[in-house]
Amino acid sequence: MLTRAVLKSYLLDMPRGHIFDLTYKLFADVFPPGEPDASARQKLHALAEECGFDVANNAAEGRFELTRR
Repeated sequence: MLTRAVLKSYLLDMPRGHIFDLTYKLFADVFPPGEPDASARQKLHALAEECGFDVANNAAEGRFELTRR
């Protein structure tokens, strides 16, 4: 199971320009209750900012795309 600590570790190890796809299912596991909860999205954005990533919501594919700056 993916946890915030594991996700943060993965993100910090990724090179610049890398994209990490976070499905809505995994998002719900890490940031309950998941999409479309505004508080869960804020927590994702805070973690992404801390790790140097931009976040794009790809609703058509049911995932967030985290891109390393």
